[in-house]
Amino acid sequence: MNDAVAISNLSLAGFYLLLLVPLALFYRWQLGLSKSTVTAVLRMTLQLAVVGLYLQTLFNFQHLGLNLLWLGIMVTVAGFSICRRAGIALGKATLAVITGLLVCLLVVLPPMLVGLIHAEPWWQAQYLIPVAGMILGNALTVNVLALERWYTSLKEKNNEYQFYLAMGAPHPVQPFQREAVKAALLPQLASMSTLGIVALPGMMTGQILGGTEPVLAVKYQLAIMIAILVAVSVSVAATLGMMSRFAFNRYGQFVL
Repeated sequence: MNDAVAISNLSLAGFYLLLLVPLALFYRWQLGLSKSTVTAVLRMTLQLAVVGLYLQTLFNFQHLGLNLLWLGIMVTVAGFSICRRAGIALGKATLAVITGLLVCLLVVLPPMLVGLIHAEPWWQAQYLIPVAGMILGNALTVNVLALERWYTSLKEKNNEYQFYLAMGAPHPVQPFQREAVKAALLPQLASMSTLGIVALPGMMTGQILGGTEPVLAVKYQLAIMIAILVAVSVSVAATLGMMSRFAFNRYGQFVL
């Protein structure tokens, strides 16, 4: 297949004019979303431009330290973002979330980069950063859902938790963890079950537009979807497991 068709800066700028359509609709319906939309688009453009330049630098230098530094920044930002969106106070919770993210990366990245893709070296930015980014992006969403459900359930069903505690249940928080994990993973499983029929995933579409053979693009997409499912499952389990260690005092009372 041919290489990807180059997109000029002028053409991309012209394509931005399509945003006038939703902005006009927002204005007509008086939704008050125009300012938020413009701000979001400007932030997205600036952030992606900066990231694109930085990634180009990573690709050119191929330095282990730079790659790991960027990976660390990604994990840290994701951890703080998860706690903020889930409405949980920063502190030990952030440490638990970041630990969960690191654990899922350690479980998934080595077998994928070394065993499947055979990247040389294994920390090559071309593979390490995009794969880690997709994993962390999905882990962020799933962790937010899990922590929101876990935290809300413990607050709203505190009497139920106290009942389990009074009855001497060995793991009184386990029903709430089970509910949180299920609520977080069901959308991921639903998305996987309709992939390829209802929607073509972004990574696969991007590869095909970039000139990759469709069959090879499908193989990469299958690999990344398996990696994402494993990673988000491990991440949520590790995060909730750590949260349960410090979210309760010595008497089992919820103090977070």
